[in-house]
Amino acid sequence: MSSAKIPKITNQEIEAFEQDGVVCLRGLFEDVWLERLRSAVDWNMTNPGPIATNLTQGGRLHLDVFMWTRNSDFRAFVFESPVAAIAAQILKAEKVHFLFDHLLVKEPGYIKPILWHNDHPDWPLQGWNMCSLWVALDPVTKETGGVQYIKGSHQWRKWLRQKDALAEAVAHSASLELLSWNMAPGDCLVHHALTIHASSGNASTSTRRRALVTRWAGDGVTYDPRPDTFITHINKIGVKEVNSIHRLHAGDSIDCDLFPQLWPRA
Repeated sequence: MSSAKIPKITNQEIEAFEQDGVVCLRGLFEDVWLERLRSAVDWNMTNPGPIATNLTQGGRLHLDVFMWTRNSDFRAFVFESPVAAIAAQILKAEKVHFLFDHLLVKEPGYIKPILWHNDHPDWPLQGWNMCSLWVALDPVTKETGGVQYIKGSHQWRKWLRQKDALAEAVAHSASLELLSWNMAPGDCLVHHALTIHASSGNASTSTRRRALVTRWAGDGVTYDPRPDTFITHINKIGVKEVNSIHRLHAGDSIDCDLFPQLWPRA
């Protein structure tokens, strides 16, 4: 069992997540975790996984997933830090399953935005009780590519992909309230899997924007092997945990080696 101190999420913070679809939690991760993750990010950028993405447009965008299956520092963060306990409190869940980790690095000068989208369409799951925890490893501002959210958009219960016509309409609707925060390293955004969000490029000439996102499922979430999710690419990861998901059928519990139950701690 991890000895990491478990932070207490307040009722007000949980209510903000439920009503707005996102909440910013301040200073939840100690420097020892941040330094360990920064070192892991440096390792990953020189040792990317088989489905990593690297784009150059003014600067560099580096994305990768399932790093925990290949790197002990990413794995330790998921299994030993307070992150699972935070997800359980936010989701009011008796148990939570870890889905995957997702690295997003916007180097200074990367100018291309990430368009409006939500997360659930890319996940092979059904259910309501899911979230993402977005941990800042650098100071984050709108200039460096901080995330913007459409307040309450999870309540629309709509799947939104970046190229959908709805995304364009959303982006230009003046009646919608947007939420965003300046963040210090160790701050964390928690958003619902259906909350619509986007971010600009990193216009800074000197500040990196490194973030580690972990994805979580609470009670009542089941497996849905529909097309057009990350399951399409999962075999390319080439790790033993992938085999466990192929034993699941539609409607099954997601309890497997690829989606381990991490709360409550064993």
